[in-house]
Amino acid sequence: MQKCSHCQNLFSPDALERCISDGKELYFCCNGCKSVYFLLQECDVQAFYSKLHDTKLSPPLQNITNYDYYDTPNFEQKYIKSQPNQAQITILIHNIHCSACIWLNETMLNKLDGVLEASINYTNHQATIIWNPSKIKLSQIIQTIHSLGYGISVGEQMEQKTKEENRLFFTKLIVAVFCTMNIMWIAVAQYSGYFQGIASSYSLLLNSASFLLCTPVVFFSGSIFYTSAIRGLRVRRVGMDLLVFSGSFMTYLYSIYATFIDHETYFESVSMILTFVLLGKFLEKKARAHAAQTLQSLSLEIPQTIRINGEFLPPQSIPIGSKIDVFVGEKIIIDGILCSSYALVDESSLSGESKPITKKAGDPILSGSINLTHNILYQTTQTFEQSTLNTLIELVQKAQNSKPKIQQVANAISSRFSKIVLLIAFLTFCFYLYHHTPFDEALKIAVSVIIIACPCALALATPIANTIGLSHAYTQGIIFKQGSHLEALAQIDTICLDKTGTLTQGQPKLIQEFQIAPYDPALLIGFLQQDLHPIAKGILASLTLLQTHPTPKITDFEHIPSQGIRANSPQGELVGGRIEFLRSLGIMIPCLPPHLEGSLFAFAINHQLCAIFVLQDSLKPNAQEVIQALKSKNLHLFILSGDEESEVKRIAKELQISTHYAKQTPQQKAQIIASLQTQGKKVAMIGDGFNDALALKNAQVSLTMADKSDLALQSSDVILLQDKLNGILKAIQISQNTYQTIKANIILSILYNALTIPLATLGYISPIFAALSMSASSLIVVFNSMRIKKINP
Repeated sequence: MQKCSHCQNLFSPDALERCISDGKELYFCCNGCKSVYFLLQECDVQAFYSKLHDTKLSPPLQNITNYDYYDTPNFEQKYIKSQPNQAQITILIHNIHCSACIWLNETMLNKLDGVLEASINYTNHQATIIWNPSKIKLSQIIQTIHSLGYGISVGEQMEQKTKEENRLFFTKLIVAVFCTMNIMWIAVAQYSGYFQGIASSYSLLLNSASFLLCTPVVFFSGSIFYTSAIRGLRVRRVGMDLLVFSGSFMTYLYSIYATFIDHETYFESVSMILTFVLLGKFLEKKARAHAAQTLQSLSLEIPQTIRINGEFLPPQSIPIGSKIDVFVGEKIIIDGILCSSYALVDESSLSGESKPITKKAGDPILSGSINLTHNILYQTTQTFEQSTLNTLIELVQKAQNSKPKIQQVANAISSRFSKIVLLIAFLTFCFYLYHHTPFDEALKIAVSVIIIACPCALALATPIANTIGLSHAYTQGIIFKQGSHLEALAQIDTICLDKTGTLTQGQPKLIQEFQIAPYDPALLIGFLQQDLHPIAKGILASLTLLQTHPTPKITDFEHIPSQGIRANSPQGELVGGRIEFLRSLGIMIPCLPPHLEGSLFAFAINHQLCAIFVLQDSLKPNAQEVIQALKSKNLHLFILSGDEESEVKRIAKELQISTHYAKQTPQQKAQIIASLQTQGKKVAMIGDGFNDALALKNAQVSLTMADKSDLALQSSDVILLQDKLNGILKAIQISQNTYQTIKANIILSILYNALTIPLATLGYISPIFAALSMSASSLIVVFNSMRIKKINP
């Protein structure tokens, strides 16, 4: 790895531009760094670099007109995740201020040939773009964004640009509030003169002052509306920004005209309309930032550097096998195994479990954990990209970027609604003119219709609630891989549950052994050590105490799903598993005592049965309470298990679940789910992922109590980070709360427009109150969505 001579960040040498200056070899990651370096050299302030020590700089922001920069190797290495025939980047798109902007960018990007997926996070305006580099270059994608009138930032620049945008927005709001307050004082004088009489010269003076104060509100503070409206018109889209701007701008132009003919002006209305809408946007931005704080806090948990042998390196450059020092209070960033004798770590950011966990030498150390008591040393077993913390962040971010189906309905309504509103406003204006209503009065009514019907609330209805629901779920140790899974889980009416590891502890204990023929326990121990199934672990826990000799070498090990295992050893062929499996291989099985309750494991050597083991598993804590709570929600419950009929029946009886299926293969589980779906059932499958992958995939929505070290490989839609049954109940409750909130938001938005548009067309609502009520409707939707976080599942 080689440092950039300016920003000090590390890159591979082939990704840097090399040059010689005064006999000194220099390396630069981009033209921006190169320009700044030589500017400092010209000013004779190279001492700046000696004062940096180990501090890393952000590459300078660049106004890039040469789009080829985005296709260079150093840009790809630093910002792009590459896979075969696929590349992915996360960028910040500037100047987005409403859902219409998001819709416009997503629509145009997804139309590009070679773009596989483009989604924009509603809360932070970060876009995740996946494309095929053989079909389209990143520079072409960026050009498309720029052609729409939006800018982009990447990497370290994103946070800085977000702050700049927020400062500019706040400045526009302050200007609007200041001008509006002063216009209102002038309006008081104008209305007093209207009732008491005022000379034309004074009236012109007051109107001119109002004009001067209103103009910066329209063209500076209100610029976000007309620039967005123009962008939409370029691609033939009529959006809500066009409604706001057209209504205010028409009133502004008419007021200028009225000033010269000594008629009543409405500069104060224009200024107040834009100020009210901007205030609503400001409160909405604050709510969005609050809703996204979970993801933001997760991202901030990743330091820019990691300590190795006293040197600080970026986590992306750390290879597998590196030994990392972690001081007390520091966060572990890459997964690994502990080299120190012991450690006490806090894994609450991963699972929500606040109790510290003790680790001993050789134990796995998960990224996201905090070292609590003393400095430790551990060795990495994953790259940064594959580690638990980074995987968590990617899963949460992907979920927030995805959109549920109900949002597509809301977007379809709002995209057509704006055109309908403009048509209603135009017909209203024509109607009043036809009936000899004064021009200014007809214009006021038409403007009121345009402003009050702006579908901001409808566009906000889904994304704000969806974001808050996903964030709240994460705080409860639940990850929805997509926003659509929130919707799917809220609508289920049937739940299929695996038994071992889901309803039970997943730690079967040996309660009885029937020895048929003598065998060497060391041989069975060596055989079972090759298997990860809980049954094998349960037998091993009892047999390990009996071990007196080293385990023999086991070869050709084979696992037959839901049946058993087989292998070769120095004493011959070994077979273990279900009774039916051994019978199918021609092994004689004697009659067993009736009414055996438990899972049976038979063991044979060279087709000679040696022993049959009976194991029982215990229910997880609160299992009965959770099952009863699920039943109270009118959900139909089924147990699907590969275990023996007696054991499954025992668990079903304890939990009072009437329908259960035992001895099920993965294919049979999937067939049962398919059969339920043909009956019109909406099915959720809950399993541990061991033999349930096919069933999990076939269900409408699937949940897994995940091993936190294997998040990326889970086949389920919803990951429960805590191995507790009440996580299922929490996930369902959060999804139902979120879905009900989304529906309530949409209904509120539609009712608002259904009630207010007729009132506006009848002339009962002035433009000022139209703007106020429009902003209020958006805020009602936002604050209604915020209630999701206050509901404890």
